[in-house]
Amino acid sequence: MKRKAILIESSNVSGQTDLPGARVDVDNWGLFLRSDLGGAWKDAEILLMHKPLSKDVKSELDVPSDCYCFVAFSGHGCEGSVVLNEGYTDFPVADFKPKGDRGTLVIDSCRGEHEGRKYVFANQSSSMISFNARFGDTMALYESKSEITKAAEAVNRSFLNWIKALKNSSTGVVQMQSCAQGQAASEDPTSGGYYTSLLLESAEKWGQRTTSEKVHTTKNAHDYAAAKLPSQQTPEYSPSWLSFPFAAKV
Repeated sequence: MKRKAILIESSNVSGQTDLPGARVDVDNWGLFLRSDLGGAWKDAEILLMHKPLSKDVKSELDVPSDCYCFVAFSGHGCEGSVVLNEGYTDFPVADFKPKGDRGTLVIDSCRGEHEGRKYVFANQSSSMISFNARFGDTMALYESKSEITKAAEAVNRSFLNWIKALKNSSTGVVQMQSCAQGQAASEDPTSGGYYTSLLLESAEKWGQRTTSEKVHTTKNAHDYAAAKLPSQQTPEYSPSWLSFPFAAKV
């Protein structure tokens, strides 16, 4: 099954507050997806877009039916739309929906009036910061040929568990939003949006646990983030019955 990840950030738009955390988000997504835990996505499967034109976004979302498409947006927004760039300040969230049979859409933006993502999460975990160290190329840690071989075999089994879970999933598109209607989504300028950071943290924490489960789902990740976010930010997940692999291990 084909895969495609589209990572979009619109952090620096004229007339809007700069959102450095949104730029961090797309970098963190890229590191995570390429990691063994995140599914070992290849560079060719990942597209990074900065303030893209709406026609380019729609073109990239036009994927084959057998392609799983993961879309993540970080930036400004309000109810039902996001600020894509200076020319498209009300790009409909519905237009981010992938065209394939299976897809995940993560929107980390406000859903009230257009506003900056406020820094209000005083209890943010310090473990959200070092993503490069946590999700970087683990193969670099191995020195001998035998260790590299063992690591490669482990990566392959992890990848196969991720793909198997995807093939066994139901069809549809999961939509994950960082807050509820009328709410603001918060960020830290150095570690990213709180919702995005907690989704990634959920995978790391799960990967460290001893469990017979080989796959951590999008719903698992959302539920972890929802439990950790401050009360003024209530993320939403729909449909509740559908999920796709988010992380996998041997």
